Amino acid sequence: MRKIASIAAAAAIIASGSALAQVQSKDQEKCINKINKDAIKIQAAQGKINSSCIKDFVKGKISGAGEAENCIQSDPKSKVLKKQMKLIGDEGKFCSTTPDFAYVGSPTATDAPVDAERSVVHSIYGNPLDSGMYLCDTHPAECFCQRTTTKRINKIFRSASKIFIKCKKKALKVGKDPFPLGADDGGDIEECVTDGLQPGGLSVEADTKGKISKAIQQLGDTMNQFCGQTPNDEFGGGDCNGLSGVALRDCVANETLCHFCEMVNDVDGLAIDCATWSGATCP
Repeated sequence: MRKIASIAAAAAIIASGSALAQVQSKDQEKCINKINKDAIKIQAAQGKINSSCIKDFVKGKISGAGEAENCIQSDPKSKVLKKQMKLIGDEGKFCSTTPDFAYVGSPTATDAPVDAERSVVHSIYGNPLDSGMYLCDTHPAECFCQRTTTKRINKIFRSASKIFIKCKKKALKVGKDPFPLGADDGGDIEECVTDGLQPGGLSVEADTKGKISKAIQQLGDTMNQFCGQTPNDEFGGGDCNGLSGVALRDCVANETLCHFCEMVNDVDGLAIDCATWSGATCP
């Protein structure tokens, strides 16, 4: 793994014309960045399906045993499929020179974002999803808690993904922080998630601009306002059952970040210890 170096040192090496082992070519960079950008669009599309399915199920627009789960497993308007096909098309167009690291390609890159988003709601509400859902006509308070919480979960996931993409793009480019010499292996890319001391606070762990911390705070505010209004546990079917207050907020946030981390591992072929990093137990 290349250690963080100064811009001056990078400039000296570039000027000398020295070869940088494993630093990716422009074509390889473009491939990696395209696949990652497309992957988080797939993730966002599945997140919207999750929210829509939960809303429709608790409001009674879809009903019956297993229907909430069936809904998140389906893609009736092909919105996820279209994003997946875009990734496959970009892979054929931009990835003729296979990257040396931070790239796995389809079908993993098309499937992992979907699996991660589905796993998030399973971890938080239960698996199958129906097992932990409350209907609005019989449990309006619990129903509203779950609907609004799902939106906050999606925001945390999306914020982490955007930070990772920005960091990774800069990491691959010679002469830019956090690796002025250019990232030269998957371990460097892992730091875009795990390193809280990166220059410019580029990593997910650093979150210098507070995108994730703000989303987590909003999650807590939502839970304080709308959840726990009755003896029923809106998260009783998931991994955060029996918790309340800050402990509940942090559990839900950590579960979300753990699944984000696992998505990154799958799409980029990395080996982050996601459970240790996030403080959650995710499969």
